[in-house]
Amino acid sequence: MKVLQRVFFSLVLVAGLSVAASAQKDQKPPPKEKPPVVKPQPKPPPDNSNKGKHGGEAAVLWIRDERTA
Repeated sequence: MKVLQRVFFSLVLVAGLSVAASAQKDQKPPPKEKPPVVKPQPKPPPDNSNKGKHGGEAAVLWIRDERTA
């Protein structure tokens, strides 16, 4: 009797798994939306008013390295 229960349980398990697999197989993914169109705006020219503001910084670091060496 125990063997019949296991065989019956195995058949039910296989049938359930096949139904679950076929249910997943029929689903189609939703259609993809079109991406938004990006129109780049012209960029303003770079501001060069602070050009050379930090020029002495490298010299200070170089002198500091010589003193510590």
